[in-house]
Amino acid sequence: MLLLKKGGFRHFLRRKLWEPLLDLAKQGFTPHQLALTIALGSGFGMIPFIGLTTVLCTFWALRLRLNVAFTIVIGYLMQPFQLALYVPFVDLGQTIFPVTPISFTLEKLSSMFQADWLLALQKLWLANLVGIFAWLLCFIPFGLAVYFSSRKVLHRVLPTE
Repeated sequence: MLLLKKGGFRHFLRRKLWEPLLDLAKQGFTPHQLALTIALGSGFGMIPFIGLTTVLCTFWALRLRLNVAFTIVIGYLMQPFQLALYVPFVDLGQTIFPVTPISFTLEKLSSMFQADWLLALQKLWLANLVGIFAWLLCFIPFGLAVYFSSRKVLHRVLPTE
């Protein structure tokens, strides 16, 4: 009740979540660096390989001297999209590359694992690999679009020094 009386839930979210996130994002970085951080974090956050987001975000943020923490936060915020786009990326990869497509229904996957679990793991690994290649083909135009659009917005919003 106290939360609602002092300014509401919206004020609480703004003060405890939004403002610290903006402070983290603006820590001495130019609009170019922040746009690159947003593009890489959002792109790596959608890669169809669970657990690879943190490694890629950290490596490239350090390599390009970007805000590592903000890159990882953006990557984590994109995880619902990662889960939602996992099967479409794998299906696209199986369409592009000459592999035997596998179906992602529960019945098909369980029968594959019951028949030969090593072969099932091999097929899933290959499907995941072609999904990563399909993601890479989609990431290039997506990353460029996110970079240029966010850079344009950030030049208007952030003071240039």
